[in-house]
Amino acid sequence: MPKTPLLFLAIALGVVCISLQGIAEDTPRSRDNLPKIETSDAFNKLKDLIGDWQGKLERSTGEVIDFKLNFALVSNGSVIIESAEEDGVQMITTYKDRFGKLTATHYCALGNQPMFTLAELTDTAIDFDFDPVCGLKEGEHKFVKDWKINHDPKNADVLVTEYLVINEDKSLETSVGNLKRVTK
Repeated sequence: MPKTPLLFLAIALGVVCISLQGIAEDTPRSRDNLPKIETSDAFNKLKDLIGDWQGKLERSTGEVIDFKLNFALVSNGSVIIESAEEDGVQMITTYKDRFGKLTATHYCALGNQPMFTLAELTDTAIDFDFDPVCGLKEGEHKFVKDWKINHDPKNADVLVTEYLVINEDKSLETSVGNLKRVTK
């Protein structure tokens, strides 16, 4: 076999090994260089929900379905991702501070993405108002219009979520989820 292809192969393998070693060595340094993220009181309260939850979701139609949530802190502590599963249907919601105020974007199974801003924070609740900047309009679209998370630190393993869907005809549907923290 000619020496040139073997030499090329040896050089290529050496470059790959050095690159992989550099990536492994850079990872801790890269994390150390990330900025410290300051978050709002509402965001910090939401961090209490990190982990897995399961229970039932009761709709105003009388339907009761299985309901699971997972909250995870990502992006250097600047975003919380809520993964939801309602009777096998998966959705996500992202929570982040925008200019010091907690916001949420819900990636809904209805095929739209309603956005919310913090309306009220209490010791036991985080209440959001619909943000029309997302472009959804009452009377034209069906979407989640109101969102509330109830979590009492004195009963930390219980979570109640409430949301309101507005239909194209402006009729309303409510859903209330009652969940318990999954302990491993």
